[in-house]
Amino acid sequence: MAQPSSIDSLLDQARDAWTQGQHDTAMTLWRQGAEGGDPQCAYNLGVLLDEGQFLPRDAVEAAQWYQRAAEEGFPDAAFNLAVLFEQGDGVPANPNEAARWFHIAAERGNAQAMFNLGVKYDEGQGLPQDSEQAAQWYLVAAEAGEGRGAANLGRLFAMGEGVERSDVSAFKWYAIAAEMGVASAARHRERVARELSPDERMHAGERAQEWLHNQAQAKPPAPRLQ
Repeated sequence: MAQPSSIDSLLDQARDAWTQGQHDTAMTLWRQGAEGGDPQCAYNLGVLLDEGQFLPRDAVEAAQWYQRAAEEGFPDAAFNLAVLFEQGDGVPANPNEAARWFHIAAERGNAQAMFNLGVKYDEGQGLPQDSEQAAQWYLVAAEAGEGRGAANLGRLFAMGEGVERSDVSAFKWYAIAAEMGVASAARHRERVARELSPDERMHAGERAQEWLHNQAQAKPPAPRLQ
């Protein structure tokens, strides 16, 4: 594997080349780095092969590069590999493998993977159905900025699945999801609001704003190499 300093230089050169529209040069450098074992280069090459915009699309090779990067700890590669296993694209469809790679990506901080893992526990796809686990993953997804996690957590509270049923908590999470840009969340929030007294609705709204404020004040995670 290339030494870190040489990889850093290669990544800088590739990034500059890509920014300047020298796509072939950038792709050559990323392939060189990927073949040398660098996970960022392997991930970038996988994305190019997966998207098929600057290279002929090859989902089989994309999956291979994603797996190399994922095995080196790169969470976005693990997420993309999970999607390929879920769709049976470039690899045989395998919900268990999809769940495994979503779990790896989620444990390493990928918010979309956290949400998808919640869905898998929620629906019993590739994992045993477990509403409590679903609620936990929706919560960490919301904390990582994934609004759909907040919306699905609102649904679980509204239905009493995996959590104690609470229209106040359902309103809170739907309100949070709406603030995070989930289009349907405001409608669900107003539906739940009909079950609340004015005081309960005010309390739920205050809890939502407090949560959002605390999240905004939280220290952001250390950036990953991109």
